[in-house]
Amino acid sequence: MAERVGFEPTVRKPVQRFSRPSLSTTQSSLLRHKLYHKDMLFPLLTNIFNLHIIIYMPNILRILFTIYICIYPISLLAKELDSPNYKIVGATTKGGGTTQTTDGDYSALLEIGRISNNPRNYSTSYKMFTSPEEAFLPAVPEVACFETTTNGSSNCTTGPTELTTGGMVAICGPSGCYDKARFEIDINDNPTDTLYAVMISTDNFSSDIQYIDGSSFWPESISTHNLSDFLTKTDWETQVFNIQGLQSATTYYIRIFALHGDFTQTEPGPISSATTSAGSVFFDIDIEDSTGISAETTAPYTISFTGAYELIGGSASTTAEDRIWLDGSTNSEGGFAIVVRGVNGGLKSDTTGQTIVSATADLNTALDGFGIQSEYIDYDTYPYLGSITAMTDYSGTGNYVGIVGTSATKVYESDAPVYNGRMALKVIAKPGMDKSAATDYQETIYFVLIPRF
Repeated sequence: MAERVGFEPTVRKPVQRFSRPSLSTTQSSLLRHKLYHKDMLFPLLTNIFNLHIIIYMPNILRILFTIYICIYPISLLAKELDSPNYKIVGATTKGGGTTQTTDGDYSALLEIGRISNNPRNYSTSYKMFTSPEEAFLPAVPEVACFETTTNGSSNCTTGPTELTTGGMVAICGPSGCYDKARFEIDINDNPTDTLYAVMISTDNFSSDIQYIDGSSFWPESISTHNLSDFLTKTDWETQVFNIQGLQSATTYYIRIFALHGDFTQTEPGPISSATTSAGSVFFDIDIEDSTGISAETTAPYTISFTGAYELIGGSASTTAEDRIWLDGSTNSEGGFAIVVRGVNGGLKSDTTGQTIVSATADLNTALDGFGIQSEYIDYDTYPYLGSITAMTDYSGTGNYVGIVGTSATKVYESDAPVYNGRMALKVIAKPGMDKSAATDYQETIYFVLIPRF
């Protein structure tokens, strides 16, 4: 029988091993990279030392691992920030951190804390923005000038020379513009391709709020206001009159807002106002001889064929010594017309009952006749104002005259506003052989200036 050697049973105690939570493949790879290959000068020693730690000193491992994390923080890069297809808006760090990209194609906006968005921080002149994306908004524009009736000077600087030296009256006529205006934009250093739109109101934006159409430059309602009404500063100011279709003698208020890319429309800028002119017409008659270019006379206005200018039956045509001088000015966009009409249709004598009939004719060849002829025309010449012309029947030479009939006939006209118009008419008559002598041959003539508003 076999004899057993006495011994106490030996129980093999399992070796305690350090266990750690399961890591994902990426995390495990990253951890191994940081834990085992950080010090490449002693790879073998590092591996052995780490092995002993894992097998025999799990507590030390936890301590050293914690120290390792504190000394060597893991660097993480968000690669999606490097896309060339978009920009990052509102990347935020707290406590003075930084946000970077690896390719340098763009920079991210950073924010440290926030400014209070309390409306009590606002005023009528400014508003404090509190969001980083608002850095992409253009600057709020201001009105550099808004004018309708300036005279002699202007605050507008990009318009025609006549405007900058003479004011709006130089391009609209006497008293300025009654149905249009000009504004210019203070862009406050916005890029040149920034777009601008204009709000307009007759009650300071209380209830009447309209916009300026970018094509017609007339006021339009909000229902038709769209992106085509946004123009660059250059496009707005290329138009001499960039607001049209206004009412006369009315105060208008405008504000401008800017747009520089999608979702970047600013709030409207400060308000500016201007008042349109009433329609202006000036018409005056003076009686003076051919030298009376600047003469000013008062009623009654009479011209006589007396003395050396006496009319004699069967004699040649005679031109009266005095002229009919006319002053005409208007800011009417269509200019004016001056018409003439007589009461008798010629020089009539109540004593003889005879009339030297007025007609459009050459009195050198006519048996008798009576009429008027334009002798002088002058006006201020501005490229944006009109000119004055005499109608063909009244612009003859020699003794060719136009009729002064009982129906109105146009003598002069202008095609646009006129400033300081001055005209003169000669009165020419020729009594025929059949006309009896008398001292009361006379005619009453009416001149009427008709503005074309």
